[in-house]
Amino acid sequence: MSYRTTYHEEADGTMVLKYHGDAQAIVDNCAAEAREQRENPQFAPKYRKLMSVDPVVLMDVAQKAGLNVFDPAVFEILRGRDYSKFRVANDKRLWKGR
Repeated sequence: MSYRTTYHEEADGTMVLKYHGDAQAIVDNCAAEAREQRENPQFAPKYRKLMSVDPVVLMDVAQKAGLNVFDPAVFEILRGRDYSKFRVANDKRLWKGR
């Protein structure tokens, strides 16, 4: 995973940080894990991974929604259909209505 952080100063002296990253590796990993769960299901697992989200995507969603990164509303947005590529679990009950 490659991340880049760049910054520049605005005319009023404030600094602006920009985060760049490639989320394709995480999307491919989520697809492989979802396929593995589909082909080799575990009955009543104690813990189950639901989704993996790239930190740059998480910050972008929070910024566009005007929320803090740690606000639970950000994760409700990520459960939506627009971010389905980050899902690992194929359980319809978890994503119902999204």
